[in-house]
Amino acid sequence: MTRRAALASLVTGGAATLSGTFGLSSAMANRDVSVAVADGANALVGVVGQGPVQKNQREAMVEYTNNTDTAATITTTLDSCSDGTLYDNEGGSGCAVSIEVAPGNARLVDISASVSGAVGYSISVSSQSFGLETSGTVEAQSGNVKGAVRIKKPSKDKDFTADANRGIFSLKQVDIVDDQGPADLDRIEFRVREGGTSGTVVGQKDITNPPADQYRSKNEEVDPNQGYAIQSGRTYALTVTGYDAQGNFSSETVEDTT
Repeated sequence: MTRRAALASLVTGGAATLSGTFGLSSAMANRDVSVAVADGANALVGVVGQGPVQKNQREAMVEYTNNTDTAATITTTLDSCSDGTLYDNEGGSGCAVSIEVAPGNARLVDISASVSGAVGYSISVSSQSFGLETSGTVEAQSGNVKGAVRIKKPSKDKDFTADANRGIFSLKQVDIVDDQGPADLDRIEFRVREGGTSGTVVGQKDITNPPADQYRSKNEEVDPNQGYAIQSGRTYALTVTGYDAQGNFSSETVEDTT
């Protein structure tokens, strides 16, 4: 076994325990410490990446397990502070966080990544028995988080009316919630299309700066585009889309035939 492989085993007990990317730089242990080099379950310190994570969402980044008989202090530091914020799950946060892991226990460090792609971080472990330095990366992904924004209403076609007599599109009720903390609904979009979901937009309305946690409205109305008259015997599709500040969204489409 090479020196680098032996040092990596001190941290992880073998690459099979890792779901992130790690690179050990140095380690030291007292003479009376038994170092497992084959079985991941017997590693001195288990380091298990929890990624990938979603950009701008607080999620678990890495789990540490202390398999020694003494407490270990583990400090996790982002390579670039602009990449996000770390959380120690005891109220501490910042570019670097330190946690104490009791013998036989495991603890998580979370991240809210502010960038997409590979986010690098360093790990420093110290105890009465040993010390080590290593590093890791977590993949931060951007895109919609399913369930972050939820549309409760409208939910059925009967909730929507294209009223040719009044010349207005209307919804009985709109109820949109942000289920992913922190609550930060950003805007609500209404788009009416003639002839179905692939038709031309003939009515639209945007609501900016809605209440952060939930937007509720009865008898929501959308005016036809200027110069357009709602026609009898036509099918209209209304799509409601709610967005939060992170770009997460949810849509619901209902139809009515005049």
